[in-house]
Formats: sequence, C-alpha cells, structure tokens
Amino acid sequence: AAPLATAPPPPPPLLSPPPPPARSPVPDLSALMLGGCGRVFIDGGSNMGEAVGAFADGRFFSCAMQAPPRNHRAAWASMGRGEKEASMGPLWEPRSFCVRSFEAAPSLLPPLRDEEASLRARGFDVRFVDGALSNRTVQATLARRRDG
Repeated sequence: AAPLATAPPPPPPLLSPPPPPARSPVPDLSALMLGGCGRVFIDGGSNMGEAVGAFADGRFFSCAMQAPPRNHRAAWASMGRGEKEASMGPLWEPRSFCVRSFEAAPSLLPPLRDEEASLRARGFDVRFVDGALSNRTVQATLARRRDG
C-alpha cells in the first residue's frame, strides 16, 4: 500500500518584530503592530514585568474568576459559573494573545528586554513598549524628584 500523504506542518505563529537594540530618540512604533493578533493583552505600566509574567504563566484565569463583579461587564453578575468559565477560557491560552506592556521609566527597560526575549523564545508575542500609555498622542518629558 502507498503511504498516506501528510499535510505540511503549520507555519510558526506570526510574532511582531523584536525591539531595537538601543534606546532611540525616535519612537519604536513597531512595538505597537498587532497584525495577526486575534486577542490583545495590554499592561498600562510594566514596572518589573510582574503582570506580564503572571499572564504568560496562565495565572489570570483564577484571578479573573475571583475578581469582584465591578471588574467585569454588567452581564457577569447574572452569568452562571459555567458561563463565567467559558467567558474567561481564553486566559488559559496566553500564547493566543499579543501582549503589549508600556513602561516610561528608561531604567526599568533593560531587565524588561531580557524578559521579553525569554518570553518570545517561548513563543509569546510580547513587546515591552518604551513609553507611556495614554488616550491621546503627546510628546512629554518625564522628570523624577530627587527626594523620591
């Protein structure tokens, strides 16, 4: 008998381009590209990457299920447990999301770049964006007080 033909393996998931090697005065807008993203997780303040790490480890499902109703859409209160679990089901699949996490403090970016490289090597479409998240486009200069 002739061997059965097999389909070629699926292509690897599309990942956004990696970050530039050094900080530049020109914003890196490639970090905002979401082509091929069916789902998006946005972290408004990276800090040390704790939220992105927890999300990538699949720890957001239980957090979402235990969160107070005010954290969910209005229909949440009337949903049964099965409906709630189905609604939050995608959180069990963090690789199905494009993750964009914003950090405006340049001193925090080097360890975030290391974490980004590690997560991308594991197949996550993660970018730590060098900048602040806002609902409008502005150019700003951030300053820190010397006393804290």
